[in-house]
Amino acid sequence: MLAEKLQRLESELVSGIPARDVNDPSGAPPVPLVGDALINLHFAVVAAGSSRFQQIRKNPDQVADCAWDFSESDGLAEAVSTAYEITTGQPWLGPLPGFWMDEPEESTAIVTGDASWLSVALHGDNDIPAAYFDAAGTVVDMVHDDPQWRAWWSRAEQRHLDIEIEYTSQAERSRVTTRKGRAWASFRRNGSRFRGLNKGGLAHLAATDLEAILTLVSTSLSLPTPPQVPRPAHATPPTKRDDAARARLEKLRQRHRKRP
Repeated sequence: MLAEKLQRLESELVSGIPARDVNDPSGAPPVPLVGDALINLHFAVVAAGSSRFQQIRKNPDQVADCAWDFSESDGLAEAVSTAYEITTGQPWLGPLPGFWMDEPEESTAIVTGDASWLSVALHGDNDIPAAYFDAAGTVVDMVHDDPQWRAWWSRAEQRHLDIEIEYTSQAERSRVTTRKGRAWASFRRNGSRFRGLNKGGLAHLAATDLEAILTLVSTSLSLPTPPQVPRPAHATPPTKRDDAARARLEKLRQRHRKRP
C-alpha cells in the first residue's frame, strides 16, 4: 500500500513544485526537490493522512502551501518492517519503498578503501561496561579497514551498513531492513549478558556479538559467507567454571528480587 501511494505521487510530477520542510531556516525560500529530499516529501504526504493525500493527488500545487515534516519518512518506512515482523515473526528483508540502487562506482570505492561503509551505535538502559564498549569499537575499526571485509560488503546492493544495538531488559529481537541505498540492522540484547565477566571476557563477548550480527546481515542480504571477525588481543572466552559462577550469581540476584 505504501509503495502504491508513493508511485502515484511520483507519477504526478510534484518534483517541479517548491516545497518547504519544518526544519528549513527561517525565511529560506522553498525550492523544487530532487533525490532523497523528494522521496522524503512523498513519504510526508502519505504520512499526512488519506484526506491530505487525495487533495495533493487532485492538486499537486498544494504541496507548496505548508511546511512538511520530512523526518516522518523514516518513521513511516520503519512501520512497514515493524508490522511485517509482528505479523510474521520474521525480520523484514526489504527493500523498503524509496530504496535507491547504488551506482557501480560506489561499490568500487568500498573495495579500494575510498568510502566509509560501516558504522555501529551502542546504547542501553544502563551503562555499557567500558571494556565491552571499547572492544566493540576496536572490532568495528578492524572490520571496516580490512580489505577482505570491504570486498565482502562490495557484493551488497547497499553502499553503507548501519548497525544499532540496544542493551535492555526487554525481549531480544533482530531486524535487518534496506532503504535508500543503505542497510539498517537493529538489534536488542539483554543487558544481563555483561554480568560476571572480566575485561577479557567482555572483549570476547563484544566480538562474538558482532560476529552473530554480521552473520545475520549476510544471510538477510543474501551475501557470501563473511570473513572471520577479528578478536581484540586481550579477548578471552569464558571457561565452564566462569559460566557456572555466573549462573550461581544470577540465581542469587533472582532470589534477592523475590524477597518482600
